[in-house]
Amino acid sequence: MDDNEKTLLLDKSYTCPICDQKIKVKSVKTNVAKFVGTGPDLRPSHSNINVTKYEVASCNYCGYTALVKDFPNTTQVQRKLLRENIQANFKSREEVPCDSYSVEMAISRLKMALLCAVTKTGKVSEVGNICLKISWLYQDLVDELSEDDPGYEEKKTAYLAEAHNQAMNAYEHLSKARMEEDYPIAGMNEATLDYLLSYLAYEKGEYQTAMQYLSGVVTARGISPRLKDKCLDLKDLINAKLHPAE
Repeated sequence: MDDNEKTLLLDKSYTCPICDQKIKVKSVKTNVAKFVGTGPDLRPSHSNINVTKYEVASCNYCGYTALVKDFPNTTQVQRKLLRENIQANFKSREEVPCDSYSVEMAISRLKMALLCAVTKTGKVSEVGNICLKISWLYQDLVDELSEDDPGYEEKKTAYLAEAHNQAMNAYEHLSKARMEEDYPIAGMNEATLDYLLSYLAYEKGEYQTAMQYLSGVVTARGISPRLKDKCLDLKDLINAKLHPAE
């Protein structure tokens, strides 16, 4: 963990829509994260902080947890479901002071957000987006491993398996969201989502489906050069699977 990470953070205050308690959440200060790029699954990389760790708000009084952008947005029916199924079984606790969140802590918070999203019957895209971010964080755990760590290979295998499982959950839910919801979906426009679904289909071994998703993106107008480059790289990978003898 970067010793300077805490200097890039601030405590934001929220009112929990489930129990009305005031809570504080660690958040990345505006314009301090130094963006480097994204991986083939759109996992973001910053040179000075892991932004994904700070995309969740969690209430330590009732247990309600969600992505920050979704945290205040609950209907009356959803609040009832959360109170009956999350708050009723949650042990309220005092907030434990900390300077920053570890990747393990962030995964735990995202998994609680996933439970809450399913419990409140949230949008399919919300569930898929959370799964995608959990997948990213398991990859981050792999990146943090040292080959000198005890049980390095076992941990790496376990983390990569978790990352893959969560990515496939994201694929399932975001594919469904694409058919049911309006754009933007999980913060993505049509071209970006279709690229992501193509990559996830490729990872699942569904190469024809991957090419179908990708075909529209490659020829789309107005996509960024960065996304176009990703599409061309992915097209080569898919073609190598579809036509291995060529």
